[in-house]
Amino acid sequence: MSNPKKKGTGVKLWSALTVVMVILLIASIIGTNIALGASQAINIFLKTATYKVVENGDGTEDTAYFKSEYATREELEAAGQAIAEEVAGEGAVLLLNNGALPLAAGTKVSTVSHSSVDIITCGTGAADIDTSTAPSLKEALEEVGLEVNPTLWGFYEDLDKVMVEVNGVKRPQYARTPGKLANQTSGGSRNSYTVNEVPVDVYTADVKSSFAAYNGAAIVTISRIAGEGADLAIDGFVDGTNILELTENEKAMMEMVNEHFDTVIVLINATNAMDCSFLYDYEVDAALWIGYTGEWGLNAVADILVGNVNPSGHLVDTYCFDNTTAPAMVGIYGGSFTNFDINDTSKWYDVYGAQLDGNHTYILYQEGIYVGYRYYETRYEDTVMGTGNAGDFDYDETVAFPFGYGLSYTTFQWSDYRCAYNQGSDLFTIQVKVTNTGDVAGKEVVQVYFQSPYTDYDKENGIEKAAIELCGFGKTNLLEPGASEVVTITVKGEELAAYDENNARTYILDAGDYYLTAASNAHAAVNNVLAAKGYAVDGDAAFVHRHTVEELDAETYALSSATGYPITNRFDSADLSKYGIEVSYLSRSDWQGTWPQAMTLEATEQMFADGLYMYQTYQGIETSVSEDIRAAYADAEMPTMGAQNGLNLAMYIGTDFDDPAWEDLLDQLTFEEMATMIGQGYHNTAAAASVGKPATIDDNGPQGFTQNLTGVAEAVTAYTDENIMAATFNVELMERMGEMLGEDCMELGASGLYGPAMNIHRNAYAGRNFEYYSEDPFLSGAIAAAETRGIQSKGVYVYLKHFALNDNETGCRCISTWANEQSIREIYLKPFEMAVVDGDAHAVMNAFARFGVVWSGAHYGLMTEVLRNEWGFDGFGLTDFSGNAAFAAHGIMMKSYDVAHGVLAGTDSWDSSAVQWTDDLLNLYRNDPAVCQAMRQAVHRILYTVANSNAMNGISSSTTIVSVTPWWQIALYCLIGVCALGTVACGTKLVFALGNKKAK
Repeated sequence: MSNPKKKGTGVKLWSALTVVMVILLIASIIGTNIALGASQAINIFLKTATYKVVENGDGTEDTAYFKSEYATREELEAAGQAIAEEVAGEGAVLLLNNGALPLAAGTKVSTVSHSSVDIITCGTGAADIDTSTAPSLKEALEEVGLEVNPTLWGFYEDLDKVMVEVNGVKRPQYARTPGKLANQTSGGSRNSYTVNEVPVDVYTADVKSSFAAYNGAAIVTISRIAGEGADLAIDGFVDGTNILELTENEKAMMEMVNEHFDTVIVLINATNAMDCSFLYDYEVDAALWIGYTGEWGLNAVADILVGNVNPSGHLVDTYCFDNTTAPAMVGIYGGSFTNFDINDTSKWYDVYGAQLDGNHTYILYQEGIYVGYRYYETRYEDTVMGTGNAGDFDYDETVAFPFGYGLSYTTFQWSDYRCAYNQGSDLFTIQVKVTNTGDVAGKEVVQVYFQSPYTDYDKENGIEKAAIELCGFGKTNLLEPGASEVVTITVKGEELAAYDENNARTYILDAGDYYLTAASNAHAAVNNVLAAKGYAVDGDAAFVHRHTVEELDAETYALSSATGYPITNRFDSADLSKYGIEVSYLSRSDWQGTWPQAMTLEATEQMFADGLYMYQTYQGIETSVSEDIRAAYADAEMPTMGAQNGLNLAMYIGTDFDDPAWEDLLDQLTFEEMATMIGQGYHNTAAAASVGKPATIDDNGPQGFTQNLTGVAEAVTAYTDENIMAATFNVELMERMGEMLGEDCMELGASGLYGPAMNIHRNAYAGRNFEYYSEDPFLSGAIAAAETRGIQSKGVYVYLKHFALNDNETGCRCISTWANEQSIREIYLKPFEMAVVDGDAHAVMNAFARFGVVWSGAHYGLMTEVLRNEWGFDGFGLTDFSGNAAFAAHGIMMKSYDVAHGVLAGTDSWDSSAVQWTDDLLNLYRNDPAVCQAMRQAVHRILYTVANSNAMNGISSSTTIVSVTPWWQIALYCLIGVCALGTVACGTKLVFALGNKKAK
């Protein structure tokens, strides 16, 4: 009898299983290699330890080098809230007040606009902090005793629940930003920003009828969001022609408000200066600029509205009726080189051109030094004096509120102006007696400005002089009615010097009369000076001091006051004349004749040779290194590595950077450790077991420490934007806020903060103006220095960013920035200089931008000559984000590319978790004396900075660092092993099955 079930050989089964296991094995190997390449980011995200600390001593050494003042997280949060509210209260600026403010307790108010329920608290990108638990405007107003229209508020909240689909993504119907669409925090285009105010015809009859019962005042919020990745639109904006004007829906809303309310109060919830004509067009009774409020700022706003806090903020920008009147608006978005060809890989690397939008773009700073009030006030002075071909410029029709402007609920009288110069110390000492002559307590800001003589020498040599420049400020304590305080302000003599790039090639002091004046804002300052000159203007000559210089001085300020190093031209690379292209910069000698003109540029062969097609990297180190770098490393010898000297980093806490003792510690480093510390600096500095260096946690940002990019933690406290911080004009307050921010970092285990952000409000439309302090370099630098001192007092080193010329977002990655040396030094580098010299900042973050065609991080003049030799900076320099796939992809260059040029120029670490930068160093430069010495210097700077940070808490002189393999790597290795064993097992079964089949 035959068997109906014939037994199979299993060939098909084991063939299929073997194929599956081979695929799994290959996938696990590839996946593991990819994961290992990004191991740094994974470890940060998972909070995975890569080393352990072993204490070899008796444990009696005190290793709490930096201690918190707060016993619990709750105490820390409460203190953070208090300082955040204080900053918002002192920074908000009262622009208008026709008796509408302060509001009486119990006033019934209607909060108008969708923005009322959706206040912007933070910018996007590095400052994108979760503030969802912050009090709403309604809650803040009710807390101070106001009654808020519940029908109107509920109407807006209900609209937020209505979802619509846009480009396949569901979003609230009245979302104003890409952040509401797909959690997008950066990137995008200008037109991705929307206002999306509720149309008037959507308001129901019930909502409109509720106005009558809550008509004590309409509080209208006007909001604009901006952030990393895109500038704002001047035209072609989806809701109107200009995003900083009111949209048609907002205009209709204001008309509705005027129809139903006698008292209209506007809150300007924006950091890009709005066109202010609407405040007058709609007869607004009071206007308060509140910027981005952070987590707790709305409490301060409410306190101001009812008079619990008297506003004392002053504007950090010039507010115009029409922002497009600024000279920097010409060519605001830059352009592409006319010969750009994405397919020409001999010059334009297509990955960079396609994915990093700025490789082929350029921008011209043709306005020179005439940024913000330096333009408006200088052209005003020339109009009054009938000089400079100023034309029919009408200041009153152009400027709504000048730089430094701010109102109060009280009045102040100034008297007893004094100004004395001490030649020995080279300091001016200015004093003003301030008396509160009003009915309520308040604070007053005294601003000091100077004017330099604009001479024939200046005109002949292309030196520009603004009519007025801020050089000092002070803020009173809270003065009760009738109380007085003498405000004393010191001004360094070097503030009066101007940069002469064409003749002396250094800072000079012209012969002639200099004027120093105390004033309440920039326009009052220039009027004071004009009055002192005898012109019939609304100024007060009693608050002006004239200081005369008898002859031109090109020596006193030719050496750095910080280091004694010679100061001379370092930025010829940013001068288009180097390439035979002449640029006419705006000059007050002929306003109309030198007004900026849009220019098209063709990239030249010399531009390519100088680095246009190289970004964060250079090819052919042997031929492309500058003469300065060659000279610096001419005698380089291979350093000692891997020595066993028995030293660790804790032994060097407090050791001067220049102490020769560092050499013995540096000798212990291995080449691999140096390469890793330099090449993989993504949100950390890497551990180095040979010298007992722990890894650090370094992260964003300008409004509070947050690890939103790595997903590890949120901020303890989200503070206001940097505009509001600067608008306080209060360095003592900012130092205290810095201390709190340092405390927050310690609480979250961090040692480095990516901020403060230091670039300039070159125009009102720049996407990251919220992240930068002001249009004025002195104010930016003074506030940053104070904040820096506070943060670093807690053992947290700051990364001043973005160093430098990162003043726009359009095409900012790789963009070629063309500017003259005077404007670079006096406007764009000045804030960084003050934060380094006066604030002792310990780190900087490079910009994506280029000086001409040379990337900032590979610019020896910037990173070494200016930053270190002139300013005395002894910290380290980090790149901006370098982990993009376009940066990481090997083989996209025509020749090999590497990290060495940046290291030789003075950049010390790459903000990247990818391994390519480390691999380049390991594979190409292990035996190169110049590169190895540059790497040793870079690591010395990192070690010095970390040694004096809170990262050393818990590390003693007898501690060793022992590397450990993270658990996820072990798991991946096990997965490979399991897949390998499975492949072998299945393969063996297949072989037997084939054998059985053959036997049958």
